[in-house]
Amino acid sequence: MGKLDEKLAGLATMSPPQLREEWQSSFGEGAPDFPASMLRRVIAYRLQEVVLGGLPASALRMLDIIADGVTPLPDAPIRLKPGSRLLREWNGKIHTVMVDDDGFSFDGRRFASLSHIAREITGSHWSGPRFFGLKRRPSPPSRGGQAHG
Repeated sequence: MGKLDEKLAGLATMSPPQLREEWQSSFGEGAPDFPASMLRRVIAYRLQEVVLGGLPASALRMLDIIADGVTPLPDAPIRLKPGSRLLREWNGKIHTVMVDDDGFSFDGRRFASLSHIAREITGSHWSGPRFFGLKRRPSPPSRGGQAHG
């Protein structure tokens, strides 16, 4: 990675004409009319992308969704911090779940997933995140067409 570090450091001292040459070398086309600071950032990203790899496929898919401007964005994944407490009332009883570093504690026992706990409480299959109110219900489909007035 030493060579990459040297190239990245060298960008900081390049003049705008040198940056445009580096752009041509990196992208195979003329540089856009960007300020030198923006050219440096984009070239630096490109150099790192070539050496270290680009974005994961999941990130590229998300960018495509955002770019099309039509498809609604999926909900962000739920991240629970260890030490958080989840409460759920079921059949008149409050159930408390503690979030641990590597799972969940409920009723003095360890569980790997919230779905296992939801099954323990209800006796039937549930999505654990939905049971504990961590997932939104899907929105009803919007009505197409124009409003009439």
